[in-house]
Parts: sequence; C-alpha cells; structure tokens
Amino acid sequence: MTAIVLALICAVSYGVADFWGGLATRRGSIWKVLPIIVATGIVTLGLAVPFFGATFSQGAIVAGVAAGLSGTIGYIFIMYGLALGPMSVVAPISAVIGAIIPFAVGFLRGETLSTVGFIGAGLAFISIVLVSRSTADATHPVTAKAVIVAIIAGLGIAGYLLGISGGPDDSGLAPVIVGRLVTGGIFIFIAIAKWKTIRDGAIDYKLAISSGALDVVGGATFMMATRAGDLVLVAVVAALYPAFTVLLARVVLHERMERHQLIGLFGAGAAVVLLATS
Repeated sequence: MTAIVLALICAVSYGVADFWGGLATRRGSIWKVLPIIVATGIVTLGLAVPFFGATFSQGAIVAGVAAGLSGTIGYIFIMYGLALGPMSVVAPISAVIGAIIPFAVGFLRGETLSTVGFIGAGLAFISIVLVSRSTADATHPVTAKAVIVAIIAGLGIAGYLLGISGGPDDSGLAPVIVGRLVTGGIFIFIAIAKWKTIRDGAIDYKLAISSGALDVVGGATFMMATRAGDLVLVAVVAALYPAFTVLLARVVLHERMERHQLIGLFGAGAAVVLLATS
C-alpha cells in the first residue's frame, strides 16, 4: 500500500507540475521557463536532503546521469511533438510508452501482478490514452514524423523514470539530484545560446517555481515508491498523471472536457482502486 500511495503522490505532483509549467510556457519562452523550473527543483532537493539523505556513490551518479540525459530528451521531444501536432496522437503515445517500458522492465526483473492487478493495469493504460487524447487541434494531420517524435519523447520519459529508480537503495535523493543537475546544465546552455531571441519575453516566476518544486516531488516519490514496491505496479499508477493535468484545466481554466476524457478520469480512479487491492 505504501508504494501505491507514493506512486499516487507522484502522479498528482507530475500532473500539477505539468499544468503549472504549461501555463508558464504560454506566457513566456519555454527556454527561459525550463531553466527556472529545473533550478527550483535543485533548490527543493537541497532542502530535502537533510531529511531523506543523499549518497553520491558511483551507482547513484551513473543512474542520475542516465536519468538526466533521458529526461532532457523527453522534455525536448514532447515539446516539439506537441507543437508539431496533433496533440491527440502525440500525448497518448508518449504517455503510454513512458509507462509501458518501466512496466515491461519490471516483468523482466521477475515482478508480476495478480489477475485483478492485470485488469487494473490494462484499464490504466486505456485511461491514459483517453485522458491524454484531445480533439482541440484536429486540423493537424497525423504524420509519420509526429509519431516518431512522440515515440522518442516516450522513450525519454521512460529512461528518466528507470534512471532515477535504478540507483542503489541507500543513495537517497542522489540520483534525482544528479539528474536535475544534468538537465539544468543542458537547458541553461540552450537558454544562453538562444538569449538574443528570448531575452525580451516575460516569465511568470510563481508558476515556473511551483512547477519546478512539484516536478522533483514527482521524481523523488517515484524513486521511493519503487523501493517500497514493485516497478510494474508503481509505473502504472504514476503514469496516470495526465488525469490530474486535465482535471486542473477543467477546474481552473474552465476548459471543456471531452466525453472520452471524462471516461478516462473515471477509468483512472477505478484502475488505482484495482491496483491497490491486487
């Protein structure tokens, strides 16, 4: 049950972080917002170290570097893919791949689920697709390029999750910290290279900082959840984060929710119940 609770906190954290981060990038250049998000995450992790510890062993550093590089690829390609469109194809593909690869890795490690758990996992994957799918940009044609970009984004997301969960059990927050430092360095380099074109843009610091803090909460709780339970279980619950992004968009921005998204939200709730009782 501890693993389920931590994975659910991870999903809520990622969902809210994506919502706030998305609002921040609407109001300013993504390349100015991302360094702030990552820098805030590093500060948040620094404040958390006295409570959760951080042992920078070779295994923790390797896991963190792999997570950071993969996470950077995921960030860049998901942004590129959503801009390329259609979102109704790119978002579900990247979300499902980001979930199903850690799920498969768990099985390869010898983990398994009960019959109820398998039903819950299947329902969760269907719910991810339904919740992530949007018809708002139906004018964008589905192209092979968009699908390939979405797949690469999903691989980046999966690589990040596997990286931060792959460090030694006694490493504390070290893999997450190293991953954030790697990602932050890359984003700062990109921001400096593009500074002439982005320097005049405004930034909503409150949204960017809030997103950055919650983003690392998501990463840290995912890592802790995989130490408390099986990856096959944690990966599925954590992957339900788009449901919270969509729900916030409905409540805060009053965005219209499609019928299939409503079905996906109910399905996500049912999936968590089934997985918790498996």
